[in-house]
Amino acid sequence: MSKLNERSHADLIESLSKLEYAIRQSMTVREDQDEPANSEHKDEAERYGIEVDSAVTKGDLLNAVQTLVRSMQRRDSH
Repeated sequence: MSKLNERSHADLIESLSKLEYAIRQSMTVREDQDEPANSEHKDEAERYGIEVDSAVTKGDLLNAVQTLVRSMQRRDSH
């Protein structure tokens, strides 16, 4: 992987981690996981290639973002 690609890959992981944190912050109690995801979080997730439907919950969106972050981190460690 070139230095540019490594940097952009690291930037993507950092951005997705920030999105993950923002989604977590929007869930003050466990029951919030079943609420509809915030539109700005859905829009940002879509910019990173995560397809979401209009009824996605905060919990489902968080799971999708976490899965992508973890898979990218695993790919980096190999």
